[in-house]
Amino acid sequence: FQTLYGVAILPVHFTAFYLLIFNTKKWARTFRIGYIFNQVLMFIHDIWTCFLFRGYILLPYPISFCTGLVCNVLGQYTGMGIEMIFMIHFIFTPLFLLLLMQQQVMHSNVEYRLPKW
Repeated sequence: FQTLYGVAILPVHFTAFYLLIFNTKKWARTFRIGYIFNQVLMFIHDIWTCFLFRGYILLPYPISFCTGLVCNVLGQYTGMGIEMIFMIHFIFTPLFLLLLMQQQVMHSNVEYRLPKW
């Protein structure tokens, strides 16, 4: 299933890249860069999950294993460590974009604002 999902999702990623690069000229520069960075992270994570890592979690038991190329070459502990790094960065980026959007609607006299890039 993961390989089929990976093949099916690649055109969606390329369409999103096209739309973000060519159809968002009116967006603020910060938003464009943030959304493109988020899309790059999602693309890399889908390639990682569907083709290289292929992890499985057996619930309700605390068991996880992987069958991908990376796990066969580097080992399962290294593969799970890389997966955790991907998960942390994937969660951080949308939260940072949300913070940037909230600052666009904040009053200008608030002292806790990130600088505009």
